[in-house]
Amino acid sequence: MLFLILAVLHLVCCLLVFFGIRLGILKVHKYMFFVSLLLPFWGLLLVLILHFQIAFDADDSIDVGVEKMKLESELYKSVTVDDKKVADSTVPIEEALLINSAGERRSIIMDVLNDNPKEYVEFLQKAGNNDDTEVVHYAVTAMVEISKENDYRLQELERKYSLYPDDNDVLCEYTEFLWSCLSQNLMQGQVEVLNRELFSTLMNKKLEHSSDINDYSRLIKNELKRKNYFEAERALDEMAYSWRDTEEYILLKLEYLASVGDGAQIRKLIEEVENNKTYISAKEALAFWKK
Repeated sequence: MLFLILAVLHLVCCLLVFFGIRLGILKVHKYMFFVSLLLPFWGLLLVLILHFQIAFDADDSIDVGVEKMKLESELYKSVTVDDKKVADSTVPIEEALLINSAGERRSIIMDVLNDNPKEYVEFLQKAGNNDDTEVVHYAVTAMVEISKENDYRLQELERKYSLYPDDNDVLCEYTEFLWSCLSQNLMQGQVEVLNRELFSTLMNKKLEHSSDINDYSRLIKNELKRKNYFEAERALDEMAYSWRDTEEYILLKLEYLASVGDGAQIRKLIEEVENNKTYISAKEALAFWKK
């Protein structure tokens, strides 16, 4: 009987934590609800400690007077204060994470978590190496949650594809999401190896029915990541039929030649580009290969 009363009391407290987080009363992230639920008493205590630490900023470091920062959709590399500000008001993300104010750093990470963490994976990866243990905690927790959501979605798409293997829309949806996951660089070890192999298989099947420069680009980049240079060369040859003079093809070909260490062919390709006066917007990339 006592156990039942304690269990009910625990669930009631967890519900209060849940609504407290949803209503913004508790200044902790939503993931902390599961900590309070799965860790009776101590989880609730941890939530309250974090709440008061954030609320009262239990840190005596010096405030450098930086304005409230807002992360925009392309802020993998910088944090802007205001869209209307001049370029001088843009702060590189490395500097933002080194600000000598725990409050500002935690405000930045909370803005990311409350917005859409999936759009700021690169920022979260850098934040995961920060000296502030609380910033690291939130960043790592968010990346783990993103990985879990990705795995769940991939499992759904795998089941859907197994049911409709000849449905091109399903194939496109599967390859698009899988590429998005691979681009986040959250997969590691054998998991990444298997998913890159799967992506190559799916993309080759997709290219049997339709060809698109972005599909070829993704396939080649994936094969280069796998160090599968034979398949990368084959895809480049196919891509050359329709897009030989495009910037995308030229840069991919240079990357392939560099991967296999063929300096003579790199120089030859650059000469062809210059003689044909092919427009390359990424001047720095071409200048790099000319050195």
